[in-house]
Amino acid sequence: MKLSLRNYKEVLTKELVKKAGKNIVRECDEVEKDSFQAYVDENEVSFDVAISLNNEKEIIHHSCDCNSKAGFCQHKTALLLHLLKSKPKDRFAKGGRRINQLEILIEEIDPAKLKLWIKDVLVKNKDLELAFIHQFTSQQKKYTPPEVKDYTRNAVKAVIKSRGRAEANEVKKIVELWTDIHDTIVNDYCSNVVDEAAFQNFDALIEAVEDTQAKIATASNRFSKYVESQLLKVLTSLQQLPTDEGWLVAIGYFADRIIGMNFALRTYYLSFVVSVLNGSSQTRKIMVTDKLVKQYTKCNLSQIDYNNIYTKTVFGLVQDSDLFKTYYNVFKPIRFDNDYNGELIGQLVESGHLRLAEKYCQEQIKANVRDEYNELYLQFLKEIYTIEKNEKKLAEVLKELFPFTFDFDDYLFICKQMEIEEERKKWRTRMLARARQMPSFYKAAVIFPFRLMDYEGKYKKMIEYINSSTPYSIIGKYANKMILADRNGFLNELFHKIDDFIDIESDEISADISALAKILENNYSKIELQQVIHNVQKRGWFYKENILISFLRGKKL
Repeated sequence: MKLSLRNYKEVLTKELVKKAGKNIVRECDEVEKDSFQAYVDENEVSFDVAISLNNEKEIIHHSCDCNSKAGFCQHKTALLLHLLKSKPKDRFAKGGRRINQLEILIEEIDPAKLKLWIKDVLVKNKDLELAFIHQFTSQQKKYTPPEVKDYTRNAVKAVIKSRGRAEANEVKKIVELWTDIHDTIVNDYCSNVVDEAAFQNFDALIEAVEDTQAKIATASNRFSKYVESQLLKVLTSLQQLPTDEGWLVAIGYFADRIIGMNFALRTYYLSFVVSVLNGSSQTRKIMVTDKLVKQYTKCNLSQIDYNNIYTKTVFGLVQDSDLFKTYYNVFKPIRFDNDYNGELIGQLVESGHLRLAEKYCQEQIKANVRDEYNELYLQFLKEIYTIEKNEKKLAEVLKELFPFTFDFDDYLFICKQMEIEEERKKWRTRMLARARQMPSFYKAAVIFPFRLMDYEGKYKKMIEYINSSTPYSIIGKYANKMILADRNGFLNELFHKIDDFIDIESDEISADISALAKILENNYSKIELQQVIHNVQKRGWFYKENILISFLRGKKL
């Protein structure tokens, strides 16, 4: 069923309508017949909402910048309710014809009086004056970049004068003026995107808007959306260019101006180039990426604002274009950006540039102030030294890495490289202590003592490591050997175990408990099990029955 002003109660949920009723709708304009635009305030946040109707009052178009995933959000619903309250049918005479006194007055008024009135209104309203001058100036005029910038800035001054802040409705007026003023310039450029003079005018337009956005404080996002809408028009025209030569010239204009005045990164242009390349052939991608990398290498990154964004974007284009082997030495790590650094170093290792990858890892480790930040780079060094079969360096790295991974095979390798027995014992003791100190979600640390005790054949000592973090699967794995080592000690420790860190609803846990219960039934009599459970229950208010005991009691042990 298509949503309309008549059936909205049947289509929309009561909860959505109720929620929408708490929003405030303001500045509702009918921009065209049956097309409405308004601001909708939800608490302190304002959203730009639009709804269009057909003759049957069905909603044929709707938009909201809240980015909700819902098909019809609460802000659109609020505008719909507002339209219902405003009784739009009152705007029409019988037969559906719009009552328009304005047309009648314009026909009847004395032209001289009308001119005087218009002049007086324009003097008092600078925004209208600017729109009037632009509208009635010869459309054949050829603009220059300085003139384009002046027109753009004058539109801002006409609305907010010299103030440094603009309200949402003022931003709306500025953008409306820009749309009118810039229309000829944008259309002229889109009709011939390889014309450098036309591009320079368009560039001046975007630069003036960027300058406004940087200087004017506002909560509205209309300035950003305006730039994006103009670039989208250009994107369509650019993608239609038939030849690679013309396409490269047109996209080159934007690429050459990614770095603006005072070394400012023009993120709109950078994003635009990426958007163009995403829909281009591999040949075109390589052509432009080559150009961008050469431009990037000539820059002094320390002087560029948002240089990390610049680096990561160009690096991403190099990856997408399969050019990393050509430009592997262009990019450097970024402090505290492990995602990017991991991609870069991983690519270096994969392409065989092990010395450079090693250098970057060591630099990051040296600069880090906390050991846990080193894990990513230690993993890469482990991979590098494993490839090179450098056992000495590998052992050194694994010693640093082990407190994060508790990889038992690494433990055995490290011990093998230690020639002094006393050194091995001290390191073993430190790692067991470290494993006990780790949080319960570090499963490798929880399991490590059990693997080590199994390797050393110390099953009585293994019982001491049973605690609230120990998975029942691990207990079950070594249960028979612990029972042989200390029959009573194992059962007592097992029944005193607390399950604070166990997901008792898990199907996997249920299977582990069932398997462990079977082992107990095979090794202990019912009387023995009942006696230990009874002793555990004597702890009074300290007692908390674990899921193993609950399972056994459920079987009417």
